[in-house]
Amino acid sequence: MFDVSLYEKHRGKKDGITVLDSVDSTNAYAVINSLPPFSCVAAETQTAGRGRSGRRWHSSKGDNLYFSIVLHGMDVPKLLPMNIFAGYILADTLSPYADVRVKWPNDLTVNGKKLAGILMETTFSGGVLEKAVLGIGLNVNTTDFPDEIKDIATSLKIETGQTFSREEILASFMNNLESRYDDFLNGGVDIAKLWSFYSAFLDKKISIHKDGFKTVYTEKGIDSFGCLRAVNAEGRLETIVTGDIGYDICR
Repeated sequence: MFDVSLYEKHRGKKDGITVLDSVDSTNAYAVINSLPPFSCVAAETQTAGRGRSGRRWHSSKGDNLYFSIVLHGMDVPKLLPMNIFAGYILADTLSPYADVRVKWPNDLTVNGKKLAGILMETTFSGGVLEKAVLGIGLNVNTTDFPDEIKDIATSLKIETGQTFSREEILASFMNNLESRYDDFLNGGVDIAKLWSFYSAFLDKKISIHKDGFKTVYTEKGIDSFGCLRAVNAEGRLETIVTGDIGYDICR
């Protein structure tokens, strides 16, 4: 069971964290409940965890981290940059343990396999952004995945052979995020520059799948809005903005 006192020890303070044994999804819980800014909701397991485009997130019990953070001060133009910023902070937090890379727009990988996913969810009232929630699923200590994802998913334990403290990892991430969050909100973080630190495919051939078609590009980073910049086969630089994009290394 997740040890809140150990988490708070590593966090360095009492924290507004809610730990649930089981929930449909931590994002859904954070969205529908009234929680103070920067509250964290974590669960031992999710019965309906989601990734991008409604994909199901495998949530084995007691091994991994499934958590959501209620964000304050967000507006619509910051949503995609926040996604990128959170990926950088998570990769930076995990970099002492594994060679973690970020795949646009919201996956973290190790050795080409998925380690973590990020999902932003929002609510609007009268066309105004009312609440933004940052959800993260991170494979920490699991070693057994369902057959349909066992060849494309991994965990910190699989990659290193070590068992990790979920409490320490979550506290470190929260501390790192909190320490730079105000700079991000105030425009003091250059996400295009951050991208170069952990990009999985910078200056590499990629294939982007969209509307049933696969197009070959060379990744050239992101712009200040968080959109992907890529050169097509004709040498023309394009900006990729569509949300439902998956891609892999071209072979």
